[in-house]
Amino acid sequence: MSKHSINMLAALAALGLGLSACASSQSAAAGSDGKASQSSVERYFDDAGLTTKVKAELVKDVGAKAATEVTVTTEHGVVQLAGFASSRDEADRAVAAAKQVTGVRDVKDDIRIKQ
Repeated sequence: MSKHSINMLAALAALGLGLSACASSQSAAAGSDGKASQSSVERYFDDAGLTTKVKAELVKDVGAKAATEVTVTTEHGVVQLAGFASSRDEADRAVAAAKQVTGVRDVKDDIRIKQ
């Protein structure tokens, strides 16, 4: 893997982690006492980690350019892929890549094909 590819992968992983922080504000919602429950906080970080792992897997399997055109959101272990792909094959590979990440319960495919 070239230095440029490694730098791109690192940048995308960092971007994915940053974006995943916005993925689900409901997961970290405060309870009636004003504090978030431990389980919702843990779930939030689990989902953020899954989002980052899926994004990194997309970079590996479909390439950095294609991966930047697909958004990944995760809630309760269910990954949603949305955005655009150049072909149905590329979209199917993205879905397959997401499904192989440990901890992913299901994948919702909302990827559209560019025309």
